[in-house]
Amino acid sequence: MSDDLMPVLRLPLTRELFRQLPRNAAYRYEYLDNEACLSPRPKHYHAVLDLEPLEEGAASLRPVAPSDFEELAALFADVFAHHQPFGSLTSEQLQATAHATLLRTRCGGDGPWIERASFVAVDGAEKRLLGACFITLLPQSDPTDAASYYWETAPPPNAIEQRLGNPHLTWIFVSPSLAGNNIGTALLAASVRELQMLGYTQLLSTFLLGNESSMLWHWRNGFRLLPHPVSYREMCNRRSDRGGQRSA
Repeated sequence: MSDDLMPVLRLPLTRELFRQLPRNAAYRYEYLDNEACLSPRPKHYHAVLDLEPLEEGAASLRPVAPSDFEELAALFADVFAHHQPFGSLTSEQLQATAHATLLRTRCGGDGPWIERASFVAVDGAEKRLLGACFITLLPQSDPTDAASYYWETAPPPNAIEQRLGNPHLTWIFVSPSLAGNNIGTALLAASVRELQMLGYTQLLSTFLLGNESSMLWHWRNGFRLLPHPVSYREMCNRRSDRGGQRSA
């Protein structure tokens, strides 16, 4: 996680006010030299969805178009203004980060962008964008391993068509004023439909500890939580597996 997104925060506060600060799981809270010191400790969880047809609902959807990105960046900034890792940025920083984040996804920085399975939701009358989802391709490896969420070498040009990886729900966001209207679920259903037509059977996703709304959305839509890669149990399992391989 970039320090530019989640810097250490120092706030001059009395100890009593420090005790009253709302807590966020993405930060460590300490009181030092009459200051509240909030140090980032982001922890990501990964989940998987077995692909089966989903009810797409009545939302008006279409594939993402190049001309959408300027409006999508503004929507992205609005959606994530109060969620980590973006919630501590100034308005100007947030706008710049939103543009850079979507550009990174568009250009393959999060893995090959599966354009066919990425959609926007639009207002039927005004044609304004209400939400979007972006699907990218991760390397073919163990999804409980943190290293599997990054390509160590450039993926082959035909990686998507040859199914040389795992689809990943990199971004899904809906206008805050329309939360709870199943637009996110409709976007997911459209992506699932296209991924199945491409021959994929699972979709991975990631959310940050402390973002309860994202966690609940994943649960409601059938995602299964994967073991955390640095959990004590998972590390013990990995050591056990390596020991078994050496014995064999």
